[in-house]
Amino acid sequence: MQILRVTSFFLIVIAMMLLGADVVSSLEQTGGTVVRSFNHILMLCGFDAGPWFVQNLPPQVAEICIDVFLVPGWAVIGLSGTLLGLLTAVRSDRRPSLPPPLPPIHR
Repeated sequence: MQILRVTSFFLIVIAMMLLGADVVSSLEQTGGTVVRSFNHILMLCGFDAGPWFVQNLPPQVAEICIDVFLVPGWAVIGLSGTLLGLLTAVRSDRRPSLPPPLPPIHR
């Protein structure tokens, strides 16, 4: 369980780094915003996901996967990290006990 929490933390950190890279690239480029898709991020790592989906998945599923891979990279990674973090969150059934009441003041 702890490994999944650490993994979700790293996914969220990577998503924040990708968002920051998009913001910096947008500031460097005059007159336009730069938003790198998840497919573009994978292409930078040397993996082209589009042809793989078309070859290995049914056409309807391949279209859905390709559409998901065209979403900004920071959104895909950040959402998956957030969902994984919420799934592995510790749920406590115990409520914190209330402190004992203060003694009355005698004057």
